Amino acid sequence: MAREIACPSCGETDDLRGNQLPEGIRITCGACGTEWTRDDVPERCTTCSGTDLVKRPLALTQYSRGTQLSIVGIGEIILCARCDAEMVDWSNGRAVPASYRSAALERKDEGPQHAKGPVRITP
Repeated sequence: MAREIACPSCGETDDLRGNQLPEGIRITCGACGTEWTRDDVPERCTTCSGTDLVKRPLALTQYSRGTQLSIVGIGEIILCARCDAEMVDWSNGRAVPASYRSAALERKDEGPQHAKGPVRITP
């Protein structure tokens, strides 16, 4: 799930334009004209609002032959040291599985249907 970006002045979320610059992506609000540079890391975890975030490599996978899942590239994922603690520990030196959803980027509600089990690398 992508991070929601809103204008800091008027709260607009739809009429936004971005331009890639060497220092980052410069966003312009079409509603009020405010300009700002987008952060490449969210300031807070969307689940616990914590600020202790870490980056880890993310396995980009594809089914190359029938049911054979292959790693075709490596990206980056942001994890919360508190909410994603098990994955932060597990992924030290390994790529995070493509199917993993980070609590820092996607709110995880508490409850039995969202309970975390052991880390598994499966499609």
